Parts: sequence; structure tokens; C-alpha cells
Amino acid sequence: MKILRPSSFILLLASLVSFSGCTGIKYSDKVHAVDIGQLDTPETATRVLAAAAEWRNSGVIVKKGTKYKISASGKWTAGPICGATGPDGLGASYMCTGATATLIGIESASLLLGKIGEQGEPFAVGNGLELLADEDGILYFRINDTPMMMSDNSGSINVTISLKNPETKAAARPSPARENRDDQAARQPSHSAAQKWAVVIGVSKYKDSRIAGLRYASDDARSFYDLLVSQQTGGYAPSRVKLLLDSDATVQGIRNALFNWLKQALEEDMVTIYFAGHGSPESPDSPNNLFLLPYDAQYDDITTSGFPMWDIETALKRFIRAKKVVVIADACHSGGVGQSYDIARRGDRGLAVNPISASIQNLSQLGDGIVVISASDDKQLSQEGQKWGGGHGVFTYYLLKGLGGDADYNRDGHVTLGEIIPYLSEKVRRETGNAQSPTVAGKFDPALSIGE
Repeated sequence: MKILRPSSFILLLASLVSFSGCTGIKYSDKVHAVDIGQLDTPETATRVLAAAAEWRNSGVIVKKGTKYKISASGKWTAGPICGATGPDGLGASYMCTGATATLIGIESASLLLGKIGEQGEPFAVGNGLELLADEDGILYFRINDTPMMMSDNSGSINVTISLKNPETKAAARPSPARENRDDQAARQPSHSAAQKWAVVIGVSKYKDSRIAGLRYASDDARSFYDLLVSQQTGGYAPSRVKLLLDSDATVQGIRNALFNWLKQALEEDMVTIYFAGHGSPESPDSPNNLFLLPYDAQYDDITTSGFPMWDIETALKRFIRAKKVVVIADACHSGGVGQSYDIARRGDRGLAVNPISASIQNLSQLGDGIVVISASDDKQLSQEGQKWGGGHGVFTYYLLKGLGGDADYNRDGHVTLGEIIPYLSEKVRRETGNAQSPTVAGKFDPALSIGE
């Protein structure tokens, strides 16, 4: 294995040790690896869980003699005593290093490892490296923790793999007659030229600690992002998916994503907008002024610090040109958020149900081609818990499973809106005993697919 300019790490030459009786979790999705050099966009991404007691199939088949760029980001920990670190493992407790605490006997237990092939020799990835593959094989990743010590691990790392120097494939020059026909065809609109764009937002923690946080909203958003950029399930180019989590999901960050960044999408493109976090009216006395709560929302001033629902309408009317838009929202986690609601509750004042879901659904009335999928109706609250995939909202858990293939009823390799919508309705209602019912609104093509 020849490593080019690794990020402060040496090649690890120790062989992978096999263990049995692992106490960590296992990946439930089925990943089919591909040669990314054959893709239009030679890049893909995967998510590596700290608690996974197995190597993560990245979905990439590397080719001997080809250079790849690997970059990693995120936070995880190899146990409570180790402390949270990035993929380089730096900053972990000294008790979480060395032969007895790591899989391969050196470096930190929180170091991100890679290998080529099931029998390949592990090497350090850390925050990233440039890899010159010395053999063909599937690229795998995992944490450097020992398999018998996985149960108390937490967190995850996002890994992006791309070709270092993708080459443009040269085509044989056609005959003059064929060239003329091709020129005429090129001037015709092509459905295959359409692109998919997405803005994915998740807020679990709020800058103002007086606003109660959510346990899994940002994890839900990150998992949905991972699904979109996976070549197996989403097929979105990572450069066309903007992820805003917690401190990045400010009111200005959200406005910039919807008003400016999505202006790049053309009419023939498709746009997906996903939001997981709090949504709330301004106050019990102003239930029709509705807001999504960004990271920098203020407990005692939702009016000026929240992201107004009418700004989403403005984005769809004036800035987003795409004629196919899917809005997915899991925003009704309480009856209302902010100082005015807490005062009303302390006074035993009867409060109307949070109407945020109904307001989100009204976005579908802005035009044909806009479909809005909400996690619950306006008389219900969205549920989240560890029992759903180790920590998800029940809605997003089944959204991920459905788009991952469970909702592909006709087994054609594509999950359409006509398949995912009834799947979500049945699964979420059954799982919650009818306490939560996803809702759908809009005029749309049921054959449209969010992902591949």
C-alpha cells in the first residue's frame, strides 16, 4: 500500500485481528460497491459508526494504480473515559491508546482506519489522506477500538471518497453525417441533464439553553444527508447537497441556503428540502405567525430570531426555479416553544395544538410539482427515541429504511413517491399506535424518486 501525503499518520502494517462475541452494533443497510471512476461524478460518501463492531463497506471499489482522495469529519468517542475526538483520534485519554486498547495495537482507539478488501491490512486514515491503491478491492473503514469494547462507543464520522485526478474520457470522432445528427440532438432538451439538489437542516442543540433541545434531530438530518450522497440510495453529488447542523443552521445560514444557494438549480432540476427541529407559533396569542427555530433562535424573542414560514414561501416563489420540489419536515415536537408558551403553561392556560405541520403543508399550494411530507398532523407531536435505529425520530427512521429499499415494492431498484408515501403512513402509524400520522400534500408525479 503506497500512501501519498497522509495527514500526519504513518502506514499501519499490522494485520487485522479477528474476534468473536462482539458487543457492538452491526450495519443494517446493504451496500453494493462500485468503481466511482465509472460515475458521472466520481465521488461518494459514507458514514462510519463508532459503535459498529464490523468494518464499514464504503461502497467504493478501488482500482490498482489509481489515486483517491479520502476526507473525514465528525466527532466520536471510543468510550466515556476516552473523550470525544475527530477522526484523527487526537486528544483521547492516554488510557485509550496502545496495544491493549486498540484494534491494531498502536495509535488512539478513536483513530479512523481503512483497508482494501476483507483480508487487507489496516492503515490510518485520520482526517484524510491521498491513497494510491496497490490492489483492486472494496474500501472499508472502522474505528480503531477493540471489538470487545464497542458497546459504550458513540458518535460517527462522515467519510468522502473521490478520484484524485479524474480523467475526461475521450470519445472517437464521429463521421460528419453522424456529427450533424448529434449536433441536432444536443440542441434538444434532455431529461438526463437534470440535476438533483438538496438542503438538509437539523437542529438538536440551541444556542439559547432556555430552549429545550432535541435528542436526535441533527442525527436524523445527517443520516438523511448520508442517504442522499450515497451512490446506492441517493445518487446526489455531494457538491449539490448543503448540510446545516446545529451551529451551522443559523437563521442567516438557512436563508442563504434557500435564497442564494438553491438559485443554482434550473427549472428541469429537482430540489429536496429537509428540516428536523423545533417549529412553533410566535405565541399563544399569535398562532398564525409560524416559525422554524434555527440554532440562534432566542427563547424570549421568537418573532425576530426565528425563521418565518413565509420566507420559505418566498424562496419557493422567487428564488428556487426548479419545478419539482420535495419538502420533508419533522418539526412538531412540542405544543409551542418560547417564553410566552411557558408562561401560558404555568398559568394552566389551554393551548391550541401547534399548527406548524398544517402551515408546512400549505406550501404545496404554491404550485404544481411541490410535494410536502410532514412527520405528523397538527394535532400530534413527533416522537423520537433510541428504540428506532439506536436513536432517531420514528418518522425519519422509516424514511431512511423506505428510501434504502424497504419501500421498493415492485423491486425495480427505485423508490418512488408513490411507494415511500404509503410505506411511511403504514409504518409510522403502526409503530406509534396511531399516535403519529405522517401527512402529504401537493400535486406531484407519483413516479418521481427522491433518490436513485
